[in-house]
Amino acid sequence: MMPSPQAPPSVGSAPAQESARGSAAPLAADASIGLATLNAKFVHLALSLRYLRNVAQAAGFSQVWLREFTIQMPAWKMAAELQALRPAVLGFSVYIWNREPTFALIELLKKQRPELVIVVGGPEVSFEPGPPAPTIDYVIGGEGERKWVELLGYLSRAERPPPDALARWRAYGTDLPELGELPYREEDLSGLEHRLAYLETSRGCPFHCSFCLSALDKQVRFFDDDAVKAQIETLIAHGARRIKFLDRTFNLRKSRVREFFRWLMDFEGVAFHFEVVGDLLDDTLVDLLDRAPPGRFQFEIGVQTTDEAVLGRIERRQRHEQLFAMMHRLRHAGRVHLHADLVWGLPGETVAHIRRSFEATIAVRPHELQLGFLKFLPGAPIRQLIEEEGYVFQERPPYEVIRHRLLSAEELIDLKRFEKAFDAYYNSGRFAFTLEYLFDSMAPWDVFEKIAGYFRERGLLLVSHSLDSLYRHLLECFHGGPGDAELLDLLRLDYFYHHRANRVPDFLMDGELRTNGGPGRGSRRDGRTAAVPFRHRIELSGGRARLVPSSRPVWYGFSYPEARRGYFFHPTLAELTQPDGPHNR
Repeated sequence: MMPSPQAPPSVGSAPAQESARGSAAPLAADASIGLATLNAKFVHLALSLRYLRNVAQAAGFSQVWLREFTIQMPAWKMAAELQALRPAVLGFSVYIWNREPTFALIELLKKQRPELVIVVGGPEVSFEPGPPAPTIDYVIGGEGERKWVELLGYLSRAERPPPDALARWRAYGTDLPELGELPYREEDLSGLEHRLAYLETSRGCPFHCSFCLSALDKQVRFFDDDAVKAQIETLIAHGARRIKFLDRTFNLRKSRVREFFRWLMDFEGVAFHFEVVGDLLDDTLVDLLDRAPPGRFQFEIGVQTTDEAVLGRIERRQRHEQLFAMMHRLRHAGRVHLHADLVWGLPGETVAHIRRSFEATIAVRPHELQLGFLKFLPGAPIRQLIEEEGYVFQERPPYEVIRHRLLSAEELIDLKRFEKAFDAYYNSGRFAFTLEYLFDSMAPWDVFEKIAGYFRERGLLLVSHSLDSLYRHLLECFHGGPGDAELLDLLRLDYFYHHRANRVPDFLMDGELRTNGGPGRGSRRDGRTAAVPFRHRIELSGGRARLVPSSRPVWYGFSYPEARRGYFFHPTLAELTQPDGPHNR
């Protein structure tokens, strides 16, 4: 599986300015010690900082604090907030998405206060041969709880860390901490209803996929199940409504995971996200999940590729028959939200390989299918194949493939266009009924290639699009055939079924409906129901819409839930006896 966006790395080891550190005053137990990161979005929470704060406080450093920013914030504002707290030591977690703004912020901080000790950790600095910037004092690689406390100990004694400590701190997979105390404390619990809470029940991965940093893990270690459950109960009691587990393989221990899912089913109104290995799912677990409340769980399942030779090149084992059988069962039951992943640009892949993997995966109809491009993450074993496979890739984040010996740069650009079209129309979830209609006459790959070509020809890839414009472009892209009435009705159905709306855009109304129906409007019954005219009667079943011709406009009411709960959002659809009248039940 691809590295999680909030995987728990850590902070500190290898000095850029040893002489300055050796003569510094001792770090007092009540010194101000800060931990900070730049999240991709406000809703994210940095798990690693909380572990580091907890172990530092347990070691006797009483004034350890956290600050979380976002990558969109101006550096001077972040620096002003941090400097106001007068830290003696400041640690940063550095990831692929925040490397550049983090280093810019560190440069500003260091020039403002040269005596400030800067410590960095995380996957973006764990594998560099030297300090990533002259403004960095120490770097820590891998899990850093023990290393961080050891560094603070040296600073508290005003001692220069010896070379063997510096080398050990930098090494990945050394000094692994005991998995004891969980991250969240009372000070972390406010505002959780608006955030995505990250949690882990284990660390490590038993697999060795060469494109993933988890391939470097030597063992899988587990937190105490009772402690994890207590932490979950605390988070939910304080308003958490989305919890994402960072375990690389949540379903590694089958009996444990069955009991865990059974327990989580009782938390009404909370959604849980897991990374699971699809071919480790079995009938017993899926039978249990058939009884889960719809939308309670989301599974992220890495398919990556269906080509056996390519799988061998990346040292990945996968039983495709079991994987797709379990995904199909979950999708058919409609209880679990399925998020699948493919990685494009793997060694040995051509466009033909990529298309076959796409078609096999899209046939299951996952609710989301992430089309990712191979990244040469620092430290990942895939870098050993760069010369052999003729790889050219971006040397700076996101380290993404540009071309290789079987895949040209032009083909990669076309795949990028495809991915953008696919993300806008499939992964948004707003066009499901229309896409199923198009898939009846075209292969899914061809549908999105046509959309991508339409956008390219009109120069639409460089502009942002409103929701209405996306519907208009899809209509224009496939407009002009005998099924235009069906296409209009399905687009109109998608428009109201997949997001809360109270008006029909004019371009989705044909002449007869304008004359005999008029625009959709809120029903008098409850003020929250959109009344919408159609040319057909609508029958919904299994994620598809069957259209039955009608001699007159048919009005339907879309009644929306007050709030989105879990991973599914669907209104109640009912035929109306008259446009503003009550529903037929």
